[in-house]
Amino acid sequence: MLNNAILALLFSISFIQTSLADNIESDTFELSLSDGAAISVTRFGTDGNRVLWIPSEHGINVERHYELLNNVAKLPHEVWLAELHDSYFITSGRSSYTRIPVDDISELIQKSLPEDDRKLFIVTTSRGAALSLLALKHWQDKTGGSEKFGGIILLHPNLQANTPTPGTAMKYLPIVDSTQLPVFIIQPKKSNKYWYLQDLITRLTDAGSQVYSQTIDQASDGYHVRPDANDIEKQKTKELPRQLSRAFHLLALTKVNVQAKPGISDEPWAVAPLSASLQTYPGNKTAPILELHDTKGKRHKLEDYRGKVVVLNFWATWCPPCVKEIPSLGRLQKAFSKEELLVLSVDVGENKNEIETFLKKIAADFPVLLNPDGSTVKQWKIIAFPTTFVIDQQGKIKLAYYGGLEWDSPGVLAQLQGLLDPLDN
Repeated sequence: MLNNAILALLFSISFIQTSLADNIESDTFELSLSDGAAISVTRFGTDGNRVLWIPSEHGINVERHYELLNNVAKLPHEVWLAELHDSYFITSGRSSYTRIPVDDISELIQKSLPEDDRKLFIVTTSRGAALSLLALKHWQDKTGGSEKFGGIILLHPNLQANTPTPGTAMKYLPIVDSTQLPVFIIQPKKSNKYWYLQDLITRLTDAGSQVYSQTIDQASDGYHVRPDANDIEKQKTKELPRQLSRAFHLLALTKVNVQAKPGISDEPWAVAPLSASLQTYPGNKTAPILELHDTKGKRHKLEDYRGKVVVLNFWATWCPPCVKEIPSLGRLQKAFSKEELLVLSVDVGENKNEIETFLKKIAADFPVLLNPDGSTVKQWKIIAFPTTFVIDQQGKIKLAYYGGLEWDSPGVLAQLQGLLDPLDN
């Protein structure tokens, strides 16, 4: 989080415009690239420093993006929204940005530099961070950079190398270790990325970047553009334009001594699809220690359940896939005797009142353990929610899964039944 001195500096900045009520004029144009591609850009406003906005891999929510960028433009800033999915005729989704040439985005950055003495800032979200940092490295290597570039703001950046594998440590794309830029990270607290924020800051800092960060309470990833944002998140979105403007001012005051690190700019990156079934957990490892109280005050100690198969699910109420799989976890428990298989869940990072309020709406037919301080995240190497481990009768982790499953599907039931069969143990 920002220290007090920096906060004092940011809040001392005055803005001429105070009302965000009226709309700013917008227009759309195309930037032609040297390889024949053309990127469609929607521009909001014409005054102030220029902001190149690269949305997440999930594309643009026209209503929410346009409202937000209209308000950013009033502060004033000239905002360019890159319509990447439409420009490349690709469907939005987890792996969509791996299909866009990094060199094209590098050229987009060059063409976005203001012709006058204004600065260019980049704002990007989720896996847009990987595409943007790779493109910036290409641009620096090819052009030597420019004093007109002011820095980059990363909204809950996803810089993981490939798709997470349960039980493996966080692995970042190599670009993290070669980025040397002024960077400002805005990270909602209701996110798996929140627990690794300091790790990411350290990696970027060690590489030579000057990094600032701000966490957002009571909000989850994508809060600023998600159609299902709650009232608190919508209020946080109204505060975001001024937070961004303050971050631009801070980044503009930051100087980074760039020393090129060769070879990184050509790194490949990929996003593998999620597995369709439980994955074999490598290494025949004994499960870490777990001792927590549930919502009813009962203490649960994992080693006390030796002799049973335990399905241990880590989740949070803000996570849609987590919520979706709750009923099927309950049906899974009903499919087996609790003397042979036990379903336990661990809510990470939320207090008891939050969880109890949620469970009144969506009941869980299994114990929900409390881990408000998030201590299990690093201990169990949880880098995404939900993550589930299946532990055998001897306390060894045998199966695992990242993402939401239908836990009572025939394939999953067969895998779990295999652990209960004495011939397989």
